[in-house]
Amino acid sequence: MKSILVTGGTSYIGKHCIAQLIEKGYNVRTTIRDISKSDEIKSDLESHLDKKISLDIFEADLLKDDGWNEAIKGCDAIIHIAGPFPVGFEGGEKELTGPHEDGAMRVFNLAKDNGIDRIILTSSVASIWMDSTIDDTVRYIDENNWTNLSDANLDAYTKGKALKEKAAWDFVEKNDSIKLTTILPSIVFGPGIGAPVRRGSLELFLMLIKNEMPVAPPLKVGVVDVRDVARMHIAALENDKSIGKRMILAENTYWMKEICTMINEHGHKAPTFTPPVFLVKFMANFDKTIRPVKPLLGVDVSFNTDLAKSILDYNPIPIEKTIKDTSDFLKSYK
Repeated sequence: MKSILVTGGTSYIGKHCIAQLIEKGYNVRTTIRDISKSDEIKSDLESHLDKKISLDIFEADLLKDDGWNEAIKGCDAIIHIAGPFPVGFEGGEKELTGPHEDGAMRVFNLAKDNGIDRIILTSSVASIWMDSTIDDTVRYIDENNWTNLSDANLDAYTKGKALKEKAAWDFVEKNDSIKLTTILPSIVFGPGIGAPVRRGSLELFLMLIKNEMPVAPPLKVGVVDVRDVARMHIAALENDKSIGKRMILAENTYWMKEICTMINEHGHKAPTFTPPVFLVKFMANFDKTIRPVKPLLGVDVSFNTDLAKSILDYNPIPIEKTIKDTSDFLKSYK
């Protein structure tokens, strides 16, 4: 029975990965920044799985060496998920890029030192959708695209994700003992495990249903179910054909107005008015929630998910179910 380390045990995706690995019979260990949350995480997972579980939990921070060697030593593979995803972040750039890039390299170096040869890395479409070679009105994006790191206008989150994935591929090019697959989800919705937290894609959903975003910006995004994201991490781990590949995940792409309309079918009042592109681009200069996606406003984006479908048998949960289940999950915690 293999022992798998999942970093970021408190995270939205991390909890689903842990749950699915346990269901498949793996020995699982995880890292969290605050060990006092151990009982809460275990309780959330036991409630979700409806059974008692065994889970080894280690305290480790991506910006510190402490705890990482203990967490990594003796495992067979690593699913590296940990990394911040705030919406509208206004702090220093290194506060976001550091945990992504430096933290990943800390994990990769210790994996090599401990003889671990398999890593599944959670990246994001953020590492591909700001490619400077793509047309300004239509963007058809596949695994060959890379966000342009020399773009001075990149927000810290996008830059951090791109730096992390780039550093990971550079590392394995120099250290061929490590077999890497990267998973690139688009916006992640779906029911969480445990009480909802205002982080990442789930925060976007909450902003929409709480009318904290006054309009539906002219933005087209991919959407993927969190349960599929976890499933694809494990499918990549179990399929050697995924080694050396970047796997993009999106059920499809949708304009924000379309997403809001689907959300409202479940009793919410998300914004459905979309202002003209030129006006939202002007607003983006002052609105921290829109500013990071200013270059994508009005752009018809689509993602090529053929690799995930052909190699990992990615058969996406329909967006209608994802949105319904997300809504039901959030209502259950009102």
